[in-house]
Amino acid sequence: MEMNPDDTVTALHPLPCGRTVEDVWDELESGELSAHRAGCPHCRTAQAGLEQLIEATQLLIDDPVEVPGGLLDRIMTAVRADLNLGRTIPLPAEPATVEVSVHALAAVLRYAVDGTSGVRARQCRIELTETGSVQVWMSVALEFGAGQVDALDEARQRVALALRGQIGLELESLDFEVVDVWTKPGPQSPGARS
Repeated sequence: MEMNPDDTVTALHPLPCGRTVEDVWDELESGELSAHRAGCPHCRTAQAGLEQLIEATQLLIDDPVEVPGGLLDRIMTAVRADLNLGRTIPLPAEPATVEVSVHALAAVLRYAVDGTSGVRARQCRIELTETGSVQVWMSVALEFGAGQVDALDEARQRVALALRGQIGLELESLDFEVVDVWTKPGPQSPGARS
């Protein structure tokens, strides 16, 4: 069999007999059994491997998968974060020009908020103002009964300190949007089921 050097797919899977795995696959799909494949140990070995692959693939197709709750939200959060990866904010670092990725800056600010007891950061949007300060919008989850107003005030202070101390920028405003509230599990009574 003459092989086309431009055909990289078949050039990558030749069998010792001169045929390719792709030839065996094509015959399997068509349902034909050539005389060569019937008598060739190399083609029969490739066929056995392909049949195992077909069987394993079918098992995966037939196996129903239960999608975990919140998976779509986690995927979309990651996609949104990746979309912002290229945007940068200039830092006050004279005489050199230094910029920080908005994605990295948002991670620093979410980490600062997560250090506050009773508050968990979710999404974060950052804009640089004309004066060089930063406006932040962040969605958060709060623990029920954790002194939410005080916790948000502490989170706001932590963000301002992180911006100033770690990045060198000033916080102009920080707007929180509470998107979730969680409770700590209480002690179970002796007869309660878990």
